[in-house]
Amino acid sequence: MQPSVTKPAQPGLKTSRVRQKNIQIILQAAEDEFVTSGFKGASIRDIANRAGLPKANVHYYFNSKLDLYSAVLKHIMELWEAVFSGLSPDDEPAKALRTYISAKMQYCQAHSNASRIFSSEIIHGGHYLKEHFHYFTDWINEKSSVINAWVEQGKMDPVDPLHLLFTIWATTQYYIDFRPQVASVLGKTELEDSDIEAATESLSRLIIKGCGIKET
Repeated sequence: MQPSVTKPAQPGLKTSRVRQKNIQIILQAAEDEFVTSGFKGASIRDIANRAGLPKANVHYYFNSKLDLYSAVLKHIMELWEAVFSGLSPDDEPAKALRTYISAKMQYCQAHSNASRIFSSEIIHGGHYLKEHFHYFTDWINEKSSVINAWVEQGKMDPVDPLHLLFTIWATTQYYIDFRPQVASVLGKTELEDSDIEAATESLSRLIIKGCGIKET
């Protein structure tokens, strides 16, 4: 019997993996730098230092700081949209909303820098987000149609899908973006996982009950 031979990875595949790895490293370093220094204060040199890469490597993937900032915002929105994917009118709204609220809270906690960058950009007018709003609007319309289907099926009270989504985004993001304030009010120096879990449960109950959904 001939011994099995493992074929070496194709050069193109290896190059693609290296490219994706470098881009992820740069995007993470850029998030850290933008949240610390803001867009104006951040520099490609500082981002490269955070990434542990030569400045030329960063410029190889991104032509300018603006291109990199736009890529960070695009990445943030892609992650955000993925949190509530696969929603169907056949789903039970209580379970679906609980899952979404929990996932959104976990997302904000795991990507706290991304959450703060997004909030800061919106506060400053969202000029660099406008090119991504078209795709985000499609996402919102898709989710709104599912919520409207739940209403038509009598699974929940008539609610405005947009204001429901706004409420979920605002409440979940508050716990992360204003984390020091929340911790201080709770008499703590830092929020613990149990605090996030308690907040998630409280928000889920309030939102689900407010939509007239009965949990079984």
